[in-house]
Amino acid sequence: MKKLITILLSLMICAGCFGAAAEDIPVTEEMPVGGLSLRCPQAFIDAEGIIGTDGTMHLTDSVYLTYWYYIAANQEEFNSLLAENSGELSNRAALMFYVFSVGGDKDFTTVCSEIAENAGIDFSAENATEIGQAEDWKFYLYMNQDPGFEAEVDQKYMDEYTALLGRKEEIASAFTCSVPFNEYGEMDGKVIRFEAMDLEGNVVSSEEIFAQHEITMVNIWATWCGPCISELGELQALHTRFLEKDCAVLGLLTDQDTEKAGKLMAENGITYQVVLAPETFSSIFPFEAIPTTFFVDRSGAFLGTKIQGAYPDMYEDALQPLLEQVQQANP
Repeated sequence: MKKLITILLSLMICAGCFGAAAEDIPVTEEMPVGGLSLRCPQAFIDAEGIIGTDGTMHLTDSVYLTYWYYIAANQEEFNSLLAENSGELSNRAALMFYVFSVGGDKDFTTVCSEIAENAGIDFSAENATEIGQAEDWKFYLYMNQDPGFEAEVDQKYMDEYTALLGRKEEIASAFTCSVPFNEYGEMDGKVIRFEAMDLEGNVVSSEEIFAQHEITMVNIWATWCGPCISELGELQALHTRFLEKDCAVLGLLTDQDTEKAGKLMAENGITYQVVLAPETFSSIFPFEAIPTTFFVDRSGAFLGTKIQGAYPDMYEDALQPLLEQVQQANP
């Protein structure tokens, strides 16, 4: 469980979106990818700490996970920690609860087994409560005490966090469930085109980049994102291994900091191409946090599924069958 907590909190920081201070939370939060709508309990609105969600992750086939977190800080403290850009902010964050959206005839015990097998993370069906159904989808609220904050926090936040976890029935009744909207599914096969600048200021087109290889793995990243930086070396190793199979990595830099990007690339021996994300990139690539990785064929068409988070092993596992699929379609 701690593994997933670390991953999600890393994504939370790199999403650049912690939600608002609790008193500014909207009355209703919509999470269409997970098929969820949350009518915020009054306890959330009144909380002194910050409560929010960064969206929904695709875990396994027909299983989505949406998560909520608590940050032991008021808005003023949060702004100060964010400006310092230190690890203290993530140390003050703890997960509150998850909602699993499960399609088909799977029960939650099956879901737990799949996640344990694919991600090595253990969930217990005993901690899950079914909160709704929509067609062949079931929705489960999962609440289990987080191992806790990694930093010493004011006791008032500890007490508030514990009290919020005790409101399981109230939280469960605040959800409305509907069939999840697979935003990426509608992108599958869609051809994308854009122009961008490389780190030397040269204009390059996506057609030129994608035409060079059977598959291009587009990795969206930023120089301020810890998980993005930590996987650079592994991305380079993957790029090197798959060049002989006519596949390559493309880095799409979102923060435009070419000087820092150049230093990071030099430190990690990066030889794959990195370009600055065009202004319209967020309308081209559907994503909620960084890093997020997409797979594109030679024509610029989306393939497979996106992978949100820093998962080098998952990239390679996803890339091989996609390569076989493309090669069978174009013998």
